[in-house]
Amino acid sequence: MKAAIYVEGVTEASFVYRLIGEHYQWNWDLFRLECLHLDPKEAIGDLLNYGKEEAPDYYLIYDSCSDSAVSSDIKDRIDNHQKAGFDKVIGLRDVYSDNFKDLYPQQFDERAVASFMKDMRDALKVFDTKGLARLCFAIMEIEAWILAMDDVFSRVDSRLDAQWLNEKAKVDVSKDPEKEYHHPYARLKAIYDSVAMPYGKHWDAIKKLIFKLNQKDFEMLYNSGKCNSFHEFYDTMF
Repeated sequence: MKAAIYVEGVTEASFVYRLIGEHYQWNWDLFRLECLHLDPKEAIGDLLNYGKEEAPDYYLIYDSCSDSAVSSDIKDRIDNHQKAGFDKVIGLRDVYSDNFKDLYPQQFDERAVASFMKDMRDALKVFDTKGLARLCFAIMEIEAWILAMDDVFSRVDSRLDAQWLNEKAKVDVSKDPEKEYHHPYARLKAIYDSVAMPYGKHWDAIKKLIFKLNQKDFEMLYNSGKCNSFHEFYDTMF
């Protein structure tokens, strides 16, 4: 099996990297993993290319560096992937984005989200004549998926249990963050602010959080009934 995954940024790249590695329990006899076009460049030293040429499964993670570039990069490369024998070409991007806000400036309901995703997928189908590509979305941002893995925060700082998250950061772990927060990144930052720790879209902060995720976290999220967009992405991947 050969799969290419186009992601909008380094947070998504590292998340997918961990998801794949944990899925295979980092057994490099079973899979090969390659990361390209990473931004910021310091991520290159951590998201390494591993695996044997003869491994049965191969994953290519490509950092498109913006949400809008995910579809355009797939359009530009879909024919080459088909010729190279890829079985899947997957895009992963957030719903929350400049083009979503332009189209729905005061609307963050399920109908707006569904319409936005359908339009983006339909536009890609025009170029995907063989049905190879699947465009997946994190609703509203991939940070929603991380918020649903509430156990991971206590590994960042022991104070960050469910009570602390609720009282200090106003994050209710019993709720589905995909439906509760239209800008999940802001809630994730509020968690870090509550313990006076910096968080932003820079590699050191991303790595210290994402690299703590393990297979139990992914399994818990998959079976939690929260974040259906993760469930869809997982099923598309594996």
